[in-house]
Amino acid sequence: MEVEIVPQTHKTRVFMSGRSQHVTIPREFRFRSSEVSIRRDPSTGDVILSEGPGSWDEIFAALDAVQIPGDFLSESDRDRQPPDVRSAVEEVFDDNNGQVREE
Repeated sequence: MEVEIVPQTHKTRVFMSGRSQHVTIPREFRFRSSEVSIRRDPSTGDVILSEGPGSWDEIFAALDAVQIPGDFLSESDRDRQPPDVRSAVEEVFDDNNGQVREE
């Protein structure tokens, strides 16, 4: 029989400051960075905060550390079809140099 481990949960305070809603985060859940990503799980409705890397340098360092094999997505693996033509998008851009057309 497999035992399911349920993560420990805590209750915390939600309050308003002006027109923004804030949540007090307990010490053991504090973030190291000054920004987090927020999303809502579509199946449960839960709000999820995720801490990401602090800078592009950290992102590229993490990618370099993974050591992606040289044959990853070789020419034969890539889908080399031309991009879809979207007439609504084409109407927004000038045909000459890709600049947005002034209305």
